[in-house]
Amino acid sequence: MAKFRRIGTVALQYGTARVAQGLAREREAILGYISEAGGLGIDILLFQEVYGFTTHDQESAAERRRFAPAQDVLPPAPGQSYDELAIQADDPYVGRVRAAARQAGVNVILPLLERQGGRVYNSLLPVTAAGELLRPYRKMFPVASSNGELGEMARACPGEDNQAQLIAGVPVSFAICFDLHFDDVFAAARASGARLVLWSSMWMGGLWLRAQAIRYGFYMVTATPDGCTFVDMDGTTIAESYTMWPQTIGQNNLIFEDLNFDRDIFHCQADGKLNAIRDRYGAKVHIRNRPHESIAVIETLDPDLSIEEVKQEFGLVCWYDYIQTSKAARVRALREWQGKTSLQPRPPES
Repeated sequence: MAKFRRIGTVALQYGTARVAQGLAREREAILGYISEAGGLGIDILLFQEVYGFTTHDQESAAERRRFAPAQDVLPPAPGQSYDELAIQADDPYVGRVRAAARQAGVNVILPLLERQGGRVYNSLLPVTAAGELLRPYRKMFPVASSNGELGEMARACPGEDNQAQLIAGVPVSFAICFDLHFDDVFAAARASGARLVLWSSMWMGGLWLRAQAIRYGFYMVTATPDGCTFVDMDGTTIAESYTMWPQTIGQNNLIFEDLNFDRDIFHCQADGKLNAIRDRYGAKVHIRNRPHESIAVIETLDPDLSIEEVKQEFGLVCWYDYIQTSKAARVRALREWQGKTSLQPRPPES
């Protein structure tokens, strides 16, 4: 049956140490967006990764002058460390978000530097529309330095769990920034049944988003300071706010899309059953064949028909599961070919 959910995401200009009360102002903006999302009927609202409100040495400032000669070069400003900014899940700010989510009736994915015991994590904390806290997702791959040093991992402990969680009736997993490059994060999400991955970051992701979406067969929705992206499970871009677009022209940074979760990806031939499915269900299903990518997307549009029913009736195996069974078949084939030094002679033709 058609299973639409309205997913919203926000691009915020991250605060810096040069902005007076920058962190407090950004938190107030988040609370305002939660309220606005409620009026828009948004089911799940995502915000960008916490930046940490730190600044970097501007060693390349002189070089930058070549590209932005009219821009003043600002000296580095002192910032706060992860440890200074980290808060616990029972912090008053989290309590305000819980109250706002409950009042708006919106599931909120809240970024925070999370303190638990003696550890600090770069986290996304799901807050339900009832104001309840779900299990936080903790960035599994904080950014390591290219010289082999721990980099961000010295400030934020790596997380270990990306099991999908049911939010607004949809199995949802998460990723943060550098996680996008690691198959471990997305394999764990898909193996646990995720149909949506919410990616919160400080950069836009680009091609990597589309690659992970089509490889694992789930939607990807992003929130970054430079814009937000909705990627279909077939790897195509549904919507994208251009780099810095909302901020530069003064438009609302909140965008949303209605996504249908009663759909799946199959081999483009689907065992030769695409025509039979169309003959059987007509306009109750929508089939998008993509032979260049060797896939077909089938979604149900009828409230009384689910994609699982279609799969069962026609014996369909989704693309992701087909790849997994192919891996298992390869192991069996190698075992059967072991010990064969030559092919058996073919019988003579009569």
